[in-house]
Parts: sequence; C-alpha cells; structure tokens
Amino acid sequence: MTFFEKCLKKLRKASGKHGYTCDSCGAELFDYPTIRLCEECEARIERNDGKVCEKCGRKTVADGVCSTCKDNLPTFTYGVSPFVYRAETAALVNRIKNGNRRLAFYFGEQMTAAFLRRFPIESLAAEEILIVPVPLSKEKRRERGYNQAEEIAEALFDCLRAQGVNASLDADVLYKKRDAEQQKHLGVTKRRENAVGAYHLHKRKLCQGKTVLLVDDILTTGATGSACAKPIATAGAKTVILLTVASLPERK
Repeated sequence: MTFFEKCLKKLRKASGKHGYTCDSCGAELFDYPTIRLCEECEARIERNDGKVCEKCGRKTVADGVCSTCKDNLPTFTYGVSPFVYRAETAALVNRIKNGNRRLAFYFGEQMTAAFLRRFPIESLAAEEILIVPVPLSKEKRRERGYNQAEEIAEALFDCLRAQGVNASLDADVLYKKRDAEQQKHLGVTKRRENAVGAYHLHKRKLCQGKTVLLVDDILTTGATGSACAKPIATAGAKTVILLTVASLPERK
C-alpha cells in the first residue's frame, strides 16, 4: 500500500461516505482527491510561470539568470518550483509546518507536474533518480513531530512513480548536525554563512551516478539548497536538482 493509499484510507474512515474537504480552507469537495483545493483557494495561489531564472527557477523580471544567482551561483544544478512564495502560498507553506500534513499531497502533485514540464518524461528514461529531503536537526524534528520536507518528498515519490519515473527515496542521505539562528531572520550573506557546515552526507555511495532531487519547502536565497547540494555533488551525483514548493521571486 502506497503512502497516498494509506492516508486516503484514514480519510475515508474519518469522513464516512461523504465528500472530503479542501486541504487549505476545509470547504467540502466532492471530487477529492482529484481536486485537492477549492476554486477560491486555487485562485489565490500565484503560479511560478512566465519568466524564471535559468539556474534556480525563481520568477524573474527578465530572461536569463536572476540577480541572486549572479551574486552567488548556487551549487545545485537547477532549481524548480511550481509556486511563487508570497501571499496565499506562503500561508499554505506555513500550515504544513504547523500541523496540516495532508498538504504534502497537493504539493507533491504540483511539484511533480512542474518537474516534468522542465524535464519531460522521455528525457528521464535512462536516469536513476534519488529523492532526498532536506533534513531537520534532531531537536527541531522532535519539537515539530515531523519533517515537512520529508512529508512532501514521500508524496513526490509516489507521484513520480505513478508517472513511470525510476525514482527511489531515502530520507537518511543527509543529516543536519546543528541548528543555528533561524534563516528567516537573516540577510543574504548571513544565510549563507549560517548554512555552512550545518548539513552532512551520510550515504555517499548512494549518490554516485544518480540524478538527485533535493526536496525542500521554500527557496529564498538558495543557501540551504547549496549547502545540501555541495556534499551530494562531491560524492559523485550526476545532477542535483533543488525541487521546492515555492520560491521567492526576484526583486525588481
């Protein structure tokens, strides 16, 4: 039984024979899980379409590479995200961090679609894809009770496998050695300094020759993604793609 099937079984048991509800606001949805958000919630989410950075994948004001990547090129190969991190999307990401774990299904589906738009299924036929969630420290995971990146990675894994992608998932490839100052309170330079030395590789051989999908909730400066991607690339990964729910747009 897949991760999706287990959770749907729990939802059916809790909901009886009636419809389910919007993963965001709780409005009743009779087509759930074919549709996971109601029309009103979907309409408030900003899609990351149009012009995006060729490197990190954030929404940009012009074609090419964004100003953030020009100032400090990330160590991951590419970045992909289906949404822009502001307004309703920021609220959704905050909810998955604070107990609404079933949003992982919606995020996983949307991230799969965005990934396959960037890398069509036929181009992945010969690829061995390893999905690696960005870890939390033991203290932070104990405090929250779960790692939202891991929840999203599990949903992404099921979605990619359903599309015929040769993917595997391992949540123990990386570990976070320490918790420093919260990234959201720091500027660009401090974020990069804060991430250095925080993430360590636990399974080097597993990364060799693989296309690694590094999964996280948000791309802001790219500091966390770069800190995680560096040891994976050094271990011999073929490509490291940072796949996030949302990315902060380029400043105008």
